[in-house]
Amino acid sequence: MTNESMTALVEFQIRPETTSLTDWLEVWNKRAEDARDGEPETTAYAASVNVENELNVLVYERYQNGSSSLKAHSERPAHAALMETMGAANMTKRRVMSTRFVDLPDYGWWGRPGSGSASTDTGCMLIVVGLRLETDALEAFIRLSAEHADYCRDNEPDTLIYSGGIAAADADREIDVKKGDLIFVMGTTDEAARQRHAEDPKHLVLGPRMSAKGVEPVVTFRRTYRTTGNGFLWRD
Repeated sequence: MTNESMTALVEFQIRPETTSLTDWLEVWNKRAEDARDGEPETTAYAASVNVENELNVLVYERYQNGSSSLKAHSERPAHAALMETMGAANMTKRRVMSTRFVDLPDYGWWGRPGSGSASTDTGCMLIVVGLRLETDALEAFIRLSAEHADYCRDNEPDTLIYSGGIAAADADREIDVKKGDLIFVMGTTDEAARQRHAEDPKHLVLGPRMSAKGVEPVVTFRRTYRTTGNGFLWRD
């Protein structure tokens, strides 16, 4: 258990026989409003749709004080009400995947409060990537990618999130995550911004720079989501 800043990713599949995506999000959004108003240590709580399967909804969560903040979140009456309402209506078919990771300190950034980009915008992109490296290579990867993150923060205003953390445990289903893996998260205002980031000359040379130093990460999973406008990616 940790009291360091922590991110949790939980993906659910709605049950189309009993509910629609709109109805599922409407019920879930009441919980998000409670988190925004009553949980200052919950620094992100947003719903996004998997671009490859629109029955799958990712709940993106960040907790300022790790496990203690998550415990406070889970003990809210609104959380019990959400479980009861969705359970009674049989709205969720299954939990697709879940993972938690401890945010890397001084590595990238987790949002742009006050930037003019609303954290509840519809259609922002979230890209989540799992990377596996040996210890020495992991340290080199973090150092080099942190330098690039500084460049992105200063030069890519439409890149909203660019950071990551170390997996606290093995994932229990669907995605390949082992304890100690690096999980990277990027958020952009839209798909065009993601493409501009990918095509930036500084980004294009990052891979060869890493390869030259013997840093060859294994990509264990990659998922892309589109925000629904429900919840918040950061606090303004």
